[in-house]
Amino acid sequence: MGMEITDDKEFLLKDGSKIAIIGGGPAGSFFAHFASRFARETGLNISITIFDKKSFIKSGPEGCNMCAGVISEKLVDKLQQEHILIPQARVQRVIDGYYFQTQNGGVLLKHPGPSQQSKIFTVFRGNGPCYATYGENISFDDFLMEDVHKQGVDIVHESVKEIVLPKNPKDLVRVIFGKRESPQEMTADLVVGAFGVNTAMMEKISRMGFGYYPPKTVRTCQAELPLGRATIEKLFGNNIYVFALGIKGLKFAAITPKSDYVTVNLVGKGDLTKADLIGFLNHPAVRRVLPEGWQMPESYCMCFSKIPVTHAKHPYTNRLVILGDASVSRTYKSGIESAFNMAYLAAKTTFSQGVSEQAFKNGYYKVAKNVLIRDNLYGVLMLFLNDYIFSQKEITDAHLSLLKCGKSLLVAQLLNEILWNMVTGNVTYKEIFLKAINPQVSLRVLPIDIGAWIKSKLKQAIGNSQ
Repeated sequence: MGMEITDDKEFLLKDGSKIAIIGGGPAGSFFAHFASRFARETGLNISITIFDKKSFIKSGPEGCNMCAGVISEKLVDKLQQEHILIPQARVQRVIDGYYFQTQNGGVLLKHPGPSQQSKIFTVFRGNGPCYATYGENISFDDFLMEDVHKQGVDIVHESVKEIVLPKNPKDLVRVIFGKRESPQEMTADLVVGAFGVNTAMMEKISRMGFGYYPPKTVRTCQAELPLGRATIEKLFGNNIYVFALGIKGLKFAAITPKSDYVTVNLVGKGDLTKADLIGFLNHPAVRRVLPEGWQMPESYCMCFSKIPVTHAKHPYTNRLVILGDASVSRTYKSGIESAFNMAYLAAKTTFSQGVSEQAFKNGYYKVAKNVLIRDNLYGVLMLFLNDYIFSQKEITDAHLSLLKCGKSLLVAQLLNEILWNMVTGNVTYKEIFLKAINPQVSLRVLPIDIGAWIKSKLKQAIGNSQ
């Protein structure tokens, strides 16, 4: 590794040190993986414990971490580099591509890379939706936890009730867990908050007074719809459908095929409700991709999970660091990959610089700001432009025609690449922005957009005059 070790011995891990991780989702499991790896590489004998009351081998809400369950191409590569090989039984479907669906038509986006072949997996975070029965364990989150357990990480299926920070930095953190009537306690050299934004722990931490301010969130809507394997193969194949329908208040909509279910994932500008889901599913463009005559089942798995739309402030102090979506993550995209990247940064800081507030500020948070927070500013701009373009029917149709006709092959390829990277999160928002303002794109597309905008306003004026 060649890690440079700090001389602040008060906050350095040593043989016998203990790490407590609150949350057994990807952020917690990834941190445990990297901490185990760095401990071996530095020759330290430490103990690592993950606390999570939830059992990911259960179906429905009891075992689910409320996510669309798309493992990005970049993350698949990173997992393979870390020898974290997802078993075939945990993969619901290998995705070939994305289908971009507008109000009047659609186009299959092509992989812009040299291989022309994607490695995108869809998974269930828990052991499948409510009412589903599977003969084997299919949970992705449980696989990650099993993987670190094999490396010697202890798993405690209890909830953490309280974290007590020491007044003297030399002292350890107290972690109180278990049932209220018979609480248990352990001390830790480091507590890692990997609890996410959908738990009460985030608010508890914000009241501890060291400066942590949680990210702002919105409630998304997600539903698992049983369509059957043969129907999914016929209608969706191995393609994720992304919709740009100009629905007011909706920022992102997708239908992701699994084995015999599809996951509907909606993200809005504000909190969503069941009415938003029903409205989306009844949209004519959506009905065209669903089975003819299809009706909503009486019972189905649905949740309204929170996602962050800003980053947390000061997610660290002496002997405590927060990661995952309760800290810093990519806006609207690649949450699991963000958890991987931030877990690596936090674990590397822990073993190279120690567990002090200053160490986490310099080695973790400052780097996270450069990697994700600043890039998210480009993301906000790109998402704003995206929202505007696809709220205008004529402009949307003009872009779709460019993608389809191939009269200007280079422009079509560049537009395809921009859209592919927007929906997959394969590159940074900054890279997407720079590609979008490339003269080869802007000089060709801008006149078309202006013409479509004028056409739209003329139609509107004629309609108002009648």
